[in-house]
Amino acid sequence: MSRFDFLHPPFDVLTAGERDQVEKAVDIVFHPNEDVILAPGQSVDALYMVIKGIVREVSDDGEIIAVYHSNDTFDARALIAGQSVHRFEVHEEALVFSLPKELVMGLIESNPVFGAFFFQSVSEKFSAMAQRSGNRELQTLLTATVREACVKTPVFLDGAQTVLDAAQAMKRHRAKSILVRAGERIGIFTASDFRDIILTGTPASATLADTAHFNLVTTDSGDYLFNALLTMTRHNIQRVVVTENGQPTGVLEQIDLLSYFSNHSHLIAQQIELADSLDTLKSVAAQIDRLVGVLSSHGVKAPQLARLVQTLNAQLFARAWKLIAPEELVENSCLIVMGSEGRGEQIIKTDQDNALILRDGFSHPYLEDACARFSEVLIEFGYPPCPGQIMVNNPLWRKPQGEFQDQLYRWVYLPDADAQMNLAIFVDAEAVAGDAALLLQAKDYLRSIMSDDVGFFLRFARAIEQFDTPLGLFSQLLTKSQGGVATLDLKKGGIFPIVHGIRAMALEYKLEASNTLERIKLLVDQGNLESQLGHDTAEALGFLLEMRLKAGLDMLANGKTPSNQIQPDRLSTLERDLLKDALAVVKRFKTTIRHHFKMTGF
Repeated sequence: MSRFDFLHPPFDVLTAGERDQVEKAVDIVFHPNEDVILAPGQSVDALYMVIKGIVREVSDDGEIIAVYHSNDTFDARALIAGQSVHRFEVHEEALVFSLPKELVMGLIESNPVFGAFFFQSVSEKFSAMAQRSGNRELQTLLTATVREACVKTPVFLDGAQTVLDAAQAMKRHRAKSILVRAGERIGIFTASDFRDIILTGTPASATLADTAHFNLVTTDSGDYLFNALLTMTRHNIQRVVVTENGQPTGVLEQIDLLSYFSNHSHLIAQQIELADSLDTLKSVAAQIDRLVGVLSSHGVKAPQLARLVQTLNAQLFARAWKLIAPEELVENSCLIVMGSEGRGEQIIKTDQDNALILRDGFSHPYLEDACARFSEVLIEFGYPPCPGQIMVNNPLWRKPQGEFQDQLYRWVYLPDADAQMNLAIFVDAEAVAGDAALLLQAKDYLRSIMSDDVGFFLRFARAIEQFDTPLGLFSQLLTKSQGGVATLDLKKGGIFPIVHGIRAMALEYKLEASNTLERIKLLVDQGNLESQLGHDTAEALGFLLEMRLKAGLDMLANGKTPSNQIQPDRLSTLERDLLKDALAVVKRFKTTIRHHFKMTGF
């Protein structure tokens, strides 16, 4: 059995032969409290990995630069440079692996991927980190249960009803099967049975008690999906009846089961399309959270995952709106989502940011009730209300097209305290239901009234200064104490400055794209953003989104409400180093935005 842990970067990329070299050369060293492992200016002849205990990196003036826990490595930079810049002292008696410098340098030379850990550029490190996440242990779908899949609510008919009644019920409910109650018996009648009826000349007036199959093949809702698939295969059938405590509660179709194994997102989209009630949609909304966890564990990157969730949320919101609002209201309005939802950068459910643009001259007596119900339903689905009441149940965000345009004009030329924020939120809007042309016309109007007023863009972009980037001297992560725990806000310190700075440039250059990464690409392609900075900024944003997602999923798993806070002390050495690199990119980007909008004197 290996005494060295090869599961952590950069040792997780070593070959079997290289691991043997490490096993033979590595040494284990004990250090008591306050022992100095490396001193400033000291020649470095080893790379260290903490087995247990705590080691602190301290600058010349006594400032703590970093804290190293189990499986953290130090100090690669000093190893390459030849001597240590800072002091590494034991805070809590430590047991460490010591890898000779000759071994590490040999591995760097023989294994380019291992060596890249020490020499990669910032953007290359971010990309490598994202790819490494795909090596995490996969969450097997074989352990999923029947109740987690697309179990359709059964349609029941009485045995005395006819085959014609069955056909009408299937069409009405868009079902491929119905369950039949005939006294004490429960049977099933499927779309395939119509083939036999036609072939045998059975009249449409025949009763279901005479034509249904009463030898049901069932599966319990708590059984494994894989067992349900085996049951279908064994009996050569396309569906099974799902039971709970012996009573039928649904029907599991083979096509839905196979979709679950091959493509969760396709299954959820199909469920949304077929949903005929808000209760059904509520269960689908819960599945989106599970989908996020599964795909994240499979190594899907946060930006791509966010766009997928945006698509599913848009379909979910659209279906809910169509189930709530009268058809003529849907056709004469445009339901929009804004903020991170509109940009396609929100993964875990967050505050609602939505609005409704009405066609000029259209009114409906159910408008207010429909909007109030829609906001309530999204809360029931797990999407919290917006603290600023940016929701369709607020008349300020539910206006005819002309009034909406008047509001846009006031936000630009007669701004109040909330105008800049409201404008920023609207700039990211995307249509999800109704007549999308209403939103396009509103955005065209906004672009038409935007002038080259330098003062306006300066005021708009200035929001990047709301929060400091939490990176101090010597690349120290600046944290705040919450209940005695050192935390760092990823959104305020890193994500928001990038998003808003790019949004300001997108507004200035009249870009139609809403997604930040798409905006960055367009700005670079047009020559309005320096190429390397654009690339680094995109990679840094992707890393920060990934880190926020990981922290959020951990919070959900522990029964907590997800937030933008992380605990840097709980990160690995690689994660902390990359976080410092990402925040350094944020600082560089903010400097560029200041110069671009002439904010230097602010």
